[in-house]
Amino acid sequence: MAAPCTEHLFLTGEKGVGKSTLVRHLLEGYTPCGFRTVRVTGVMDRPSVHLLPAVGGEAAADNLLFYCGECDPARFDTLGTAALAQRSGDVLLMDELGPAESQAAAFCGAVLAALDGDMPVLGVLQKADTAFLRAVASHPRVRVVTVTEENRDCLRQELQLHL
Repeated sequence: MAAPCTEHLFLTGEKGVGKSTLVRHLLEGYTPCGFRTVRVTGVMDRPSVHLLPAVGGEAAADNLLFYCGECDPARFDTLGTAALAQRSGDVLLMDELGPAESQAAAFCGAVLAALDGDMPVLGVLQKADTAFLRAVASHPRVRVVTVTEENRDCLRQELQLHL
């Protein structure tokens, strides 16, 4: 049996800097479970954000989290907690956490409970200031790394040893 995880890794940084790309690179050789969120246009009648499994899946009405500019915390509580409960891998992916889910009490509780667990967590934190995101970032087992255009390539090797 593997030793319990003592540190989880979350990446943060400006939009478009390559956080999710770095996450995909770091997951090579692992079987992730959990979720990833994607923003899409053209699938629904306006821009929307969908919660997909860590691997596979396509944006559809049944995994719609919210339309851009609107938010329904109940969707995070339903879809997000279900995704976090599926532990069929060796790394729990949370790509990404942002301010939209801050009012989803069940989802926020599931995220914080996962951080107390033994499965390593790899995630992305949006640059926003909410009590939920501060709680994730300040969790004693969480390491937050800021990704920039200047350091993202160096971080590939440095962080690969982390997982």
